[in-house]
Amino acid sequence: MDYYLNPAALSAAFPVPSDVVDRHIRLAGAVQLKVLLFALRHQADGADADAAAQALGIPAADVGDALRFWCDAGILLPRQAPVPAEPEKPAEQQKKAVRAAAVKPTREEIARRGAESEEIRFLLSEAQQKFGRGLRQSEASTLVWLHDDEGMSVALILMLVEFARSQKKCNVGFIERTAVDWINSGVDSISAAEQRISDLARQQTAWGIVSSAMGLEQRLPSAKELTLADLWVTEWKFSREMLRAAYDQCVDATSRVSMAYIKKILERWHRDGVTSPDAIPRAASAKKPESYAAYDLDLVEAMLDRDD
Repeated sequence: MDYYLNPAALSAAFPVPSDVVDRHIRLAGAVQLKVLLFALRHQADGADADAAAQALGIPAADVGDALRFWCDAGILLPRQAPVPAEPEKPAEQQKKAVRAAAVKPTREEIARRGAESEEIRFLLSEAQQKFGRGLRQSEASTLVWLHDDEGMSVALILMLVEFARSQKKCNVGFIERTAVDWINSGVDSISAAEQRISDLARQQTAWGIVSSAMGLEQRLPSAKELTLADLWVTEWKFSREMLRAAYDQCVDATSRVSMAYIKKILERWHRDGVTSPDAIPRAASAKKPESYAAYDLDLVEAMLDRDD
């Protein structure tokens, strides 16, 4: 780069976080950058969104979207006046529920939103690049719906699309299902989404170990199986040999593969500190006769009927 900062310009300066350039500049559009610079310059005097809109000549709604973008990115924090405490609501009322039958925008409404909001234009343009083609009506309407109706930020939606692409499931069905799951689970920021994706990657790695040990590579796991695999491999540290031993005991006892039965076996081994296949016979022989119930063929079906 053939340019350097004029020292005279440093007579009046304000700090800009390095993460703005290092992590977020690729996703940030012109409006977001203008609003951020204005907010950083005037943070001491508390200039609000209306002042930014007037000074920058940007609609107040777009300024609000830009501020939320930087809040989601962890660069800005909202100033909030204290509010009176309200009685705590039951957990089922605290969780936001996405409408079962979403009313999504029409083609004309999408065009209008793209014309009036640089945020929406940026969202659709970036999504199109991630899809590698022009967006279909259903895809564009879903993305705009997630932003306008469900309150997901542009950065979070684009992160979701990138995640779908990484899973080789860049389609509107997967994107909408995952978005609904994130919303209902309280995933409303970049950091929360990163943690969610990290957790899933860890679970998928654990399932890969479990499925290869048990010869189950040809089928997709359920959400419960992903959670169990993570528990067995990541937390309880069972080896492939131990997983295979549990599988063999299950098949020998039941003549079929039952994750519920395998779960009972591994729970017992974990509780008893059994960590190698060689220790399994010794652990079994040291038990009282009634402890053999988990392997008693007469009790197999009753055990499988219990809740996991």
